[in-house]
Amino acid sequence: MIPEEYFLHEHYLEPPLNQTQFYRFATKKTDLSNKSHLVEKSFIREVEITYLGRKKELLIFDVFTSNIVFDSNQNIANKRLSLESAYIFYDLEIGVNNTGEIVEIFNLNEIENHWKSTKLELQKDNLGYELDIFFETISNILKEKEKVISFLNSRKMFGLYFNGLFGKNDLNQAPRKQKTTVAEFDNIILLEEIYIKKNIPQFLITAQKSDDEHQNIIPDSNKIKKYKGEWYYTKNNQLEEGFFEIENENMNIKYDALWVG
Repeated sequence: MIPEEYFLHEHYLEPPLNQTQFYRFATKKTDLSNKSHLVEKSFIREVEITYLGRKKELLIFDVFTSNIVFDSNQNIANKRLSLESAYIFYDLEIGVNNTGEIVEIFNLNEIENHWKSTKLELQKDNLGYELDIFFETISNILKEKEKVISFLNSRKMFGLYFNGLFGKNDLNQAPRKQKTTVAEFDNIILLEEIYIKKNIPQFLITAQKSDDEHQNIIPDSNKIKKYKGEWYYTKNNQLEEGFFEIENENMNIKYDALWVG
């Protein structure tokens, strides 16, 4: 247990106004199901994040994805299709609450129109039932703002930066505990423990055994072997690096957000 003196009441996400910060977001998946031939896939995005100021109670950010790279030690099917689809959210104007979580999208109509034109171009060279389902799935998500916001807050998008860990922290509840759903692994429920350092907002998340014996929570469950997140900030609340790793018997996933300038 970390002593209470290592905790502060409040940390707030509010970087320098109108200054663009450059980040590299990376997702690396390793398929562990075949021990003799591990399949590795990486998804790297170059992202520019600019804080534009406050609008009422929200912090406004522009999030621009300038480049996306897929890589794998095996052939990637429909690589162009995957790349084009990944650029759907290449330019976002979002509203963030005081905990640092995305709660509003101001240019959703523009994003939806961009997807419609992109889909028409992709359908010229890509046909088939599975692709139709893929296109329909994205179109349906874009019709519901809450689904889009949830997607953008996920670790595979911008959840390492807009992580919802800021705001007030009760010293009498250190570490803070909360149940969470792991979407990557069949929506299994875990109990997170969140630690916050004293001098700068450095966050650590681990998963522990739940008091509820009926919940499927590590270490009793063999389904998830690793669950750990770490965030490092400067004294000015500038994210230097955010890292998250989860693993079950068949898959290891590492997420990383690195400040590059």
